[in-house]
Amino acid sequence: MNLTVFQVINYSLIITALVMLIYYMWDLFFGQNYQPVSWMHAVKQGQVSRVLKMLERHYPDKVRFFNWWFQVRRLNDEQIPGVFAELGVYKGESARILHAMDPLRIFHLFDTFDGFTAIDLKEERGEAATYTPDNFSDTDISRVVHYIGGNENIKLYPGYFPETASIVSDVRFALVNIDADLYRPTRAGLEFFYPRLSPGGVLLVHDYNPKWEGVITAVNDFMKTIPESLVILPDMYGTAMIIRNK
Repeated sequence: MNLTVFQVINYSLIITALVMLIYYMWDLFFGQNYQPVSWMHAVKQGQVSRVLKMLERHYPDKVRFFNWWFQVRRLNDEQIPGVFAELGVYKGESARILHAMDPLRIFHLFDTFDGFTAIDLKEERGEAATYTPDNFSDTDISRVVHYIGGNENIKLYPGYFPETASIVSDVRFALVNIDADLYRPTRAGLEFFYPRLSPGGVLLVHDYNPKWEGVITAVNDFMKTIPESLVILPDMYGTAMIIRNK
């Protein structure tokens, strides 16, 4: 039988789709999936929303996901007051998860939504030294809003941080997620949010690893100015966690 090029391409696509489907089903039923006992118990008790279960299933960094979940549970169990915030939203993946974990908290989201600025890139080293203003510019605030979904508690602030943060200068925060990649915005985030962090509140800085030297330097320099100890989490790209003393 002689096959046309078009038929060969079609058959190849069908075979590829079948292989991917088989792999997905195998992983779903037989693959190893790290889930803490507390999470599985909460799921059985009906304490985890359908949306959050779906997000956990598809989020690859399980350590990071479950640390968020444990921290949000702790904040609620200990009745720590304050809102949530994120610096470095990009396309909204982490914001969507954190909002699903506690949709009742107001969530302030800060990002240029237009990539990096040249001034922030100027003195970078390591992985970030290869970045240009075009990196992480493939996002759009309207698409981010649609992707996160959620409710009216989502508040977005496009522009350069901390200039965009003046509107929340008198706000208390319970959880802050910083994922800014570079020294200047990371240090600015630490200096802005830490004094406004509720006692018992948590501040998380992503990409604390040697590839992002600016992030490590910003965190280490800032830690010299506060009494708390730094906790390093073993997630995929490293997260530095600060829980403010009560």
